[in-house]
Amino acid sequence: MPAQSAEQLWKAYNETTDTNGASYQTRWFGEQNNPAEVQAFADAILAGTKTATTTPLDTYTAEQVAIPQVGDYNVLLDGNMKPAAVLKTVVSELIPFYRISGEHAYHEGDGDRSIGDWRKRKTEEFTPVLEEHGQNLSPDTPMVSEVFEVVYRNN
Repeated sequence: MPAQSAEQLWKAYNETTDTNGASYQTRWFGEQNNPAEVQAFADAILAGTKTATTTPLDTYTAEQVAIPQVGDYNVLLDGNMKPAAVLKTVVSELIPFYRISGEHAYHEGDGDRSIGDWRKRKTEEFTPVLEEHGQNLSPDTPMVSEVFEVVYRNN
């Protein structure tokens, strides 16, 4: 029977492996008030199309949220805010916007997966977010570049 809560899914995962007392956070991709978008991202992650993400460093500092670290666990939530999988961060780097690689853009799984398309999409996405915090997007804007893997699925 599938887990009905993040806590149940985390417990089920812990029964299959030794996480050495690690903890988890819940996480979803996209806007929470747009369940279809959140579901589409969750589906892409579960399909293996999306294995990476990028977020302006300013977003973490402005929201006082910890920057992902290698070895962090997250319970991925779907469009209904139900647990879908456990993710583990395998890479977390601070990189200037224009130094994000084509490989990373490909692994984000958006659009045509090219670096040109990625830059266009992320410029449109990040510009208003940074402006809300009194910042501007530039080639040198620090980005948190993260790669994650699905380590457990909610079956």
